[in-house]
Parts: sequence; structure tokens; C-alpha cells
Amino acid sequence: MKRAAPQGTQAISRALGVLRLLADSDGEVSAAAVASSLGLSSGTANRILRALEADGFVVQNKRRDTYYLGSTAILVGQAAQHGFGLDRTLPILERVNAETGESVNLVVREGGESVVIMRVQSTLPLRFEQRPGARFPLYTTASGKAILAFSPDAEVYVRSLPRKLEQLTPHTLSTPSQLSAQLKEVGHRGYSIDEQENVPGVRCVGAPILDSYGHAQAALVIQVPTVRMPPQRVQDLGALVVQVAMEIAQLVPIDRRLSL
Repeated sequence: MKRAAPQGTQAISRALGVLRLLADSDGEVSAAAVASSLGLSSGTANRILRALEADGFVVQNKRRDTYYLGSTAILVGQAAQHGFGLDRTLPILERVNAETGESVNLVVREGGESVVIMRVQSTLPLRFEQRPGARFPLYTTASGKAILAFSPDAEVYVRSLPRKLEQLTPHTLSTPSQLSAQLKEVGHRGYSIDEQENVPGVRCVGAPILDSYGHAQAALVIQVPTVRMPPQRVQDLGALVVQVAMEIAQLVPIDRRLSL
């Protein structure tokens, strides 16, 4: 007999928070760590974990008294990948990775953030480590700027920003007017550039994946350490991501899939 899950919207939100925490972790997580990370009481954390365990979303390592994602979570993730068309997109990302030697991300917009949903990591010794699920403000990333430049609500988003933008690095854009100027450039050029604005020492180029209306909710991005990214390579990779983003748009039904 399965244990009853906690009732109500708050319980659902907390359970999803637990799943996100486990997905973002590098290994197993204790109930105490879950409670501390999510601001829950130990009793609430344990009740949620037991409910998730009953349905196979998490598994308890009884020897270490820790938890990790279970088979149900894996099956849901596989179904989501198929539904998004990611099973067809992955070979394209792998091809770009093989051609360039660099890390390649597929990113979607979620509100005011860009979220990495698929990544093929560079195998070169010097590289930037990142995990699917990582999220960043739109204005700091090549993906965010590529999406915004082809979004109907770009002006609304820019007006909603504070007059002084939060600086993630010394190169992060500091004002909404700077962002507006860059979005116009992206619209004309077709691809965006992250000049160490999100991570020091990393340059990125991104291109929007457009729907049938010419709008973007997703982007393809190549990440490169600055030592391997002179100006000419920025242009070459920019042309490449534009071409590949168009290929993905033809392959995946963007109108229904790559939007959150």
C-alpha cells in the first residue's frame, strides 16, 4: 500500500523542489541536507521523501541514509526528452561538438531566465563545467540575448529590469539601454555574443531557434574559453550556430515543444 502524499499546492511545490535538488546534486543527498537546502523541517522533508520513494521517484540508500533519483524519475525524464524532440536533437549537438571540439548547449527560456536543457561537453582539457538544469538571467547569456532579440515581449522584459543590472562578472551589461542596443545588433547579425558576461574566461555565441512566427523560446549556444576564441572564430562559430539552429527548427516542432 502506497503512503499518501502530503496534500495541497504547497506540498506539490515542496516535492518538486526535492526532485530539483536531487537532480542538481552530484550524488546522494541526506534528508537533513534536503531540509536545510529547502528550508523545511526534518519531519516535512522525511514525509516528502517517503512519498516520493513510494512512487519510485527517489530511492533510499539505507546503508548511508541518503536519497537519489529513482526509476520513475528516469522514465519521466526519458518521456520528456522524447516529447521535446531531444532524442532527435542530441545527434546534432554531438555533431557540432565533434566539429568544433567545444561545449554545446540547447537552452530554453523560462520567464526571465535561460535554462540549459541539453549539453554536450567539450573533452578538451580546458573547458567550463556546466550541468543541464543550470539557469541564468537572460541578459547575461548568449542564449538569453538570442532569444530576446526574436521575442515579441523583448521591450516589456527590458522595461522590467532595474536601472542598474546585477553584475555577475566585470563584463556583465550594466544597464537596460546597453541590453537594448545589443538586442538590435543580434537581430541584424542573426547571432548573439556573451563576452565573459556570465562566466569569466568564457566566450559564447548563440542563435535563436525560431518557430513558424519567427519568434524564439530556445537557442543553440557554443561555449569556448577565451584563449580559443579570437574575433575571427567568433564570426565563424556565429555562422555555424545560425545554420544549425535553423536545422533544429526544421526538425523539432518548436511551436509545441521547446518553450516553457
